[in-house]
Amino acid sequence: MGSFAGVATLVTDPVVMNATSRSSAVRAVFQLEGWRYQVTLYGGSARRVAQHLVGESVYLTAERSEVSATQKKRRATQHIVGQLSNVKVVSTWSDGSAFTRATNRIRRLLAAGASGLPANEAALFLGLVIGDDRNQPREMIAAFRDSGLSHLTAVSGQNIAFVLAAAAPLLTRMRPRARLTATLFVLVWFTVLTRAEPSVLRAATMAAVSVLCFTAGWQVKSLVVLGLCVAGLVVVDPMLIWQVGFWMSSGATAGLIVLTAPLQRVLQRCRMPKLVALPLATTAAAQIGTALPMYLVFGRLSPIGLVTNLFAVPVAGIVMLVGLPVCLLAGLVGAGWGDVVMLPMRFGVRWVWWVAVIGQRCATLGG
Repeated sequence: MGSFAGVATLVTDPVVMNATSRSSAVRAVFQLEGWRYQVTLYGGSARRVAQHLVGESVYLTAERSEVSATQKKRRATQHIVGQLSNVKVVSTWSDGSAFTRATNRIRRLLAAGASGLPANEAALFLGLVIGDDRNQPREMIAAFRDSGLSHLTAVSGQNIAFVLAAAAPLLTRMRPRARLTATLFVLVWFTVLTRAEPSVLRAATMAAVSVLCFTAGWQVKSLVVLGLCVAGLVVVDPMLIWQVGFWMSSGATAGLIVLTAPLQRVLQRCRMPKLVALPLATTAAAQIGTALPMYLVFGRLSPIGLVTNLFAVPVAGIVMLVGLPVCLLAGLVGAGWGDVVMLPMRFGVRWVWWVAVIGQRCATLGG
């Protein structure tokens, strides 16, 4: 605590609060001498910080103080030990390491490619592809939560699977050791690109362990891999126990592993076609797996998610699979042609949003 003058590095992407207002504020978390501090900035300082991303650093002066008592426990789970005030940026920004520069360049290129979409669609698109939900309005967040679709904007195993599927034509041509190295690099790159959220940490770790086992010729049950990954991540970062995204991701995965096959058999015995039984069993398994954390954290369940996921997930999956390369291409070609390239993504994102809104209304009527 006390006065500080030195180099501060961003550890979260700045979040613009009340973006529609002229007096919007910016919330960010800086790392100073190995400790994390939150800060809310206004005016010129807010505009300057809002342009930068994780890993970029600057020399500044500030006053450090403790977090308020009401926020102390919540901030502790994010490794935040204090807050900054009277912040003054007194130097130009540093772009960080080569890996940081490359990752941030990709994120800025994605933002440029998505900029041709309407603001809300662009925010949802970036949420689906890389989990960047900073600019999503409260109404959109509420709609996805009430309709049981909030998992779509949290990067997890589905996104990891689609990224590896997109890279598969190159990976499958490599020799085993080279393929293993390249696959692990893709997983690390995507984890950093999506800011290592708890859900993507779990998914990427499971994927890495699975790839290692496959390369070594070991046969390990999926539930064992999940248990090892959850235990290992909690040992590395015990604060993950308090992260809702970690609960939801782990619960959904456990549900998929344990319940999908039995539920599918039950549905098929009821003479339901396999084309319908499999996605319905998958959706139900994931919903059951997340029921407890959903109830404990939000105080409610979303049974409508059994229906909304059937309509939203296939389209959202296409957006996740092709959205990353399409958006990068749109960012490279610039405005005009970029808008044309992103047109299919616009329809896909809007469809997912419509399903969420209709699902929210049905849930409200049912309640």
